[in-house]
Amino acid sequence: MRVLVAGRWLDGYLDETVVAGCVRIRPTLWITLFPVDGQYFVRGGGPREVAAYTREFGMQAVARKGVSRLRERGRNHRHVVVGLGVIIASDAPGTSDVPGTASAPGTSDAADPLVVGTTVAFVAPAHPAGMERVVLDRRLVRAYPRAAGGGTEGPIVCRTRPATTPPDVDDPLIGWSPMSGATFDPRSVDRLVSWLAVEWRGPRPDDRTLPGTSAVTTRDRHPPAAGDGTRPTATLFGLGHYAKTQVVPHIRDHLELVRIHEVDPVQIGIRRAGRIAFDTSPLPCPDEPSDVDLIAGFHHTHAPLALAALRRGAVAVVEKPVVTTESDLAELVKHLDAGGRLFACFQRRHSPMNDWLRADLRLADAGEPMLYSAVVFEEPLPSRHWYRWPASRSRLVSNGCHWIDHFLWLNDFAPVRRQTVSVARGGTYTVYVELANDAALSLVLTSIGGSRYGLREHTELRANGVTITIVDGARYTAEAGSRLLRRRRVNRLDAYPAMYRDICTRLVAGVPGESAREIRATAELTLRLDTAARPD
Repeated sequence: MRVLVAGRWLDGYLDETVVAGCVRIRPTLWITLFPVDGQYFVRGGGPREVAAYTREFGMQAVARKGVSRLRERGRNHRHVVVGLGVIIASDAPGTSDVPGTASAPGTSDAADPLVVGTTVAFVAPAHPAGMERVVLDRRLVRAYPRAAGGGTEGPIVCRTRPATTPPDVDDPLIGWSPMSGATFDPRSVDRLVSWLAVEWRGPRPDDRTLPGTSAVTTRDRHPPAAGDGTRPTATLFGLGHYAKTQVVPHIRDHLELVRIHEVDPVQIGIRRAGRIAFDTSPLPCPDEPSDVDLIAGFHHTHAPLALAALRRGAVAVVEKPVVTTESDLAELVKHLDAGGRLFACFQRRHSPMNDWLRADLRLADAGEPMLYSAVVFEEPLPSRHWYRWPASRSRLVSNGCHWIDHFLWLNDFAPVRRQTVSVARGGTYTVYVELANDAALSLVLTSIGGSRYGLREHTELRANGVTITIVDGARYTAEAGSRLLRRRRVNRLDAYPAMYRDICTRLVAGVPGESAREIRATAELTLRLDTAARPD
C-alpha cells in the first residue's frame, strides 16, 4: 500500500493485519491534527555523541546503530488523525487476516454496526501523515451515515491542518495502542467524530488528493527462500532497533532467517531483502513452520509466542523479559517440564568477566557468601514509549531482570529467603534480595541523571576477602587487600555475539535450553518485586 512519509506518497508498504477487535478502513478523508511526540528514542546524532559512542563501542557497532536509526526516521513521525472511510475487512469470522484468530466478544452479532461496507468516522491516535488503508481498534471507530461519496475506490483527501478548531484531545488517547493495556474515555473519540460534521464541508483548495488503488497485501507474495539444509530455519518476531543491531547480525552464521514478523509496516519499510519473507501479523501462521522462533517484540508478547513455538515442537529463543504475567509463567513452566526447549537471552551470563570473577572470588570454594551491589542508570524513557505501557509492567521487569538474573545465575538459582523493594518518588527502585545460601543483592535502578552513551552501571561483588568492581560492563578490577589481582577492559557489546553464538551452538547440537527451575527462579522473583513495588 501507499504511505505518506516525509511529504512523499510512497508505494510498496505491506498492509497492517486485521486481528481480533479491529477493522480495516479504506479512508476517503484523512485530517492530520498534530504530531505525537515521545513515542521513540530519537537521537540527535551530533559529532560529540557519535565520538562518545565510537570510543566506547567501536566503529562497527556505531555504524550498525546509525543505519538502524536512519531506517527508523519514517517510523518516528506519528500523528493524531481524524478521518472518514469505508470498512473493507473486519474481525468477524472469516474476515480476519490472521488464520485461526477469534473475533472479539460481540463482533459477530447481527446488530454489529461496524461491518464490511459501513461508512465510518475514525480516530487514528499514532499514525503516519497519510495511509491508503488503516487498521484500527473498534473503540476508535464510529458508524457515520452522514458521510457522502467515497467508497472503496477513488482518491483520498488528505488535509494537513484542520480548517476549524478541533476539540481538545484527551492525553490518554494520544499515542494509544490496543496492545498497551491502557484505557481511554470513549467520549474523547465521540467529540472528535462530532467535530467532523463542522470540519468536513467538502474539499478545500489546499487539500492534497492522493490515489489509492493497490491491493491489500499483509505478507510478501513470494515464499521465503528455502534453507540450504545445513542450518535450522528461523522466524523473527519484532524488527525493532535491538533486533536489527543485535539479533539479525549475530544469528546469520548459525540459523537461516526465512521470515520476519513486524506489526508496523513503516518499520519494515519498502526495501526488503528478497531472501526473507515479511509479514505484519503478530502471530505465526500454520503455513510457515520454522525450526526456531526468535522472539524480540513487545515484552508482553514474549511468553505467548514462546508457548506457540513450544506447542508445535519448535525452539524458542526469547529476549528479556521471558514473561510479564504469573499465568504465562505457570503455563511456560509446564511446557519446559514436558521437554520444551527455550533459550533466554540474558547477555550478562555471557560476558567474559564471569570466568574472571568466579576465579577471583573463589566461588567454587563455597566459602563466604557473595555480596552483589549494583547501581544502574538507564536513560529516561520518552513520555509515551511502549516500555511505559501497563502491559509491559515496570522497568524492574523490563530491565532490572538483567541484574536479578545474573545474581541468581552466579548463585546457581539458590532459593530466595527474603526480598524487599521500595520506589522513590522520582521512580528510583531500591531492591534487596537474600538467598538461602546467605548471598545478598542490593540493586538501585534509576533513570535520574544523564549519560553520554546510554546505560551506565557501577557493580561491586565481594566474597572471600576479594572485591570486584565492574564499571559499565566494560572495566573490570579485582582487588584483595593491597593486591591488584586483575584489571581488564572489554567492549560490553561483545557479550551479545557471544550469547547468540553460545545459544545457537547449543541449539544446533540439540542441547536442552533453560530448565523450568531457572526460568521460574528469575521470573518469579522479578514479578514478586514488581508487584510489591506497585502503589495500592
